[in-house]
Amino acid sequence: MDITKLLSDLNLTPNDSVVIGSGILNALGLRPSNDIDVVVNEEAFARFKQDPRFVEGQNHGQTILAYDLFEIFTAWVVLGKDQTFEELYKESTVINGVRYITPQFLLATKKSWLADDGRPKDFADVKLIEDYLSKKALENHE
Repeated sequence: MDITKLLSDLNLTPNDSVVIGSGILNALGLRPSNDIDVVVNEEAFARFKQDPRFVEGQNHGQTILAYDLFEIFTAWVVLGKDQTFEELYKESTVINGVRYITPQFLLATKKSWLADDGRPKDFADVKLIEDYLSKKALENHE
């Protein structure tokens, strides 16, 4: 999936959006992502709310905007709080012109889900991320 092109088609940039969830796994080549979950700033959310392609809905008690592969949020409720765009921005990295949450942040999030009621894909993702981070740490020490 070409997340860079899809975000560009919606005029989203690293300055107004952070791809959350498995998007970073797709960007790092660890596994494909089936959808694109994005936290945006308030201005971008207001713009999409006016776009007739987007349908307003609810996800875990939050108002979201959905269209095609996208779910657009103003915050991600993880690690015990509403993580706003500004907070996620601090926990992000840019790859090929797209801002993603870091693998470390996703790992902490997925591990917190395992403590609750982890899905099989969360267990698999934790292993993928841990292996990736271990490999990167080894590469940095060589």
